[in-house]
Amino acid sequence: MRVRRPSLSATADLVGLALAALTGVSFLIGHGGWLFGLSCAVVAVGGLAVLLSWQHRRAALAAVAVLVIGLGAGGIGAAMARSAPSTGTAAAAVLRFSPQPDPVPYCQSYSGTGRIPDGYQLLIFDRGSKSNSPYYFHKQAERTGQGWLARTLGIGLEPTAAQPDLDRGARIDLFAQLVSEETAQVLRDRANIAIFPETPDSQWLLRRLPGRTADTLHLVRATGAGTCVPD
Repeated sequence: MRVRRPSLSATADLVGLALAALTGVSFLIGHGGWLFGLSCAVVAVGGLAVLLSWQHRRAALAAVAVLVIGLGAGGIGAAMARSAPSTGTAAAAVLRFSPQPDPVPYCQSYSGTGRIPDGYQLLIFDRGSKSNSPYYFHKQAERTGQGWLARTLGIGLEPTAAQPDLDRGARIDLFAQLVSEETAQVLRDRANIAIFPETPDSQWLLRRLPGRTADTLHLVRATGAGTCVPD
């Protein structure tokens, strides 16, 4: 029996379809991981098999294809559940500032205990105690083997040579806010923030704190600039 050779147009269509499928799977793998990409490919193959089996009245093959689609859908659900941060883990996380001897200088680092959950970050803010003013955002805390660390925070007004006692005795609250990685990415990227009007001493202030307050540290300012230079 002589087998007909596929036409040039049919071959081009098949090659184009294969390249499109590879492109789609590569995109899914890059954005959702191998399990997500492979599961999406399995669902697509199963859907095509159902269509062909139905056209050729192959009930058994259609049933197998439906089972394949179910397995692929289960893999997609597992991949999405694995990539999503657990809200229960974040709610159960206990993060605390390490005790600080008062009064504190203008600039120093502040450490804390507790593990920052995966998919979340700890952001540091401050404002005057018993104040209704907006909150000043400092930076994102770093994970350490013992807990976490917020390096070189300048609290209050910076003393000068002419005014070495500037802000002495001021009471300031430091807030540790547990937020999602997406929220942290928006806030920590200062290039993403537009301050208008632009002035050299502009500060970016928030009227409400984001995320969950993990801990609050009550501070009293001392004289002196401290032993570090805030960044």
